[in-house]
Amino acid sequence: MDENQQPELEPVTPIPVDNAATRVQRFIAAMIDGCLGILVTIPLFEHYQLWEVMKTGGTVPTEVSIKLAMYGLLMFFILHGTLLYRYGQTVGKRVMGLAIVTLDGGRPHFAHLILNRYLPQWVAGFIPGIGPLLGIVDALFVFRNDKRCVHDLIAGTKVIDLKIQSTPQTGTGSGAGSIIL
Repeated sequence: MDENQQPELEPVTPIPVDNAATRVQRFIAAMIDGCLGILVTIPLFEHYQLWEVMKTGGTVPTEVSIKLAMYGLLMFFILHGTLLYRYGQTVGKRVMGLAIVTLDGGRPHFAHLILNRYLPQWVAGFIPGIGPLLGIVDALFVFRNDKRCVHDLIAGTKVIDLKIQSTPQTGTGSGAGSIIL
């Protein structure tokens, strides 16, 4: 080799970085969303005196159950709709710096999120007897190595921590997380 010649270097392939949200982050985000859901439902519980029904072990009339479900859906879209549409986030995920993305790191379409990620959860929750159990099984899937719940698997999504770049910085541009912000 000539003194002035530089040795040929092999191209370096960047090692992908795991930017999946931690289980704790996802849990806290879910608790924030759950608390918001409870807070906005309290007025309906007061109006229909559901606290008394619960204390006495009574049965909630079917029409009230339907109204509660419809109200819950309406409140979900009021609380989270714009954030899901624009950023792939719920209020809890926004607070925690997380986002729902496709497996290649893109922002999922709103209709895809609702129809494939949320609708199956909502429908499963209404199955008498096993609905709550299905919700628990869904949540327990977060303990898999990829930290994806059943609803993530159905929708082809994952939840990422926006503070962690998905690929190492090369000086320009940034990882998948930055497209959400």
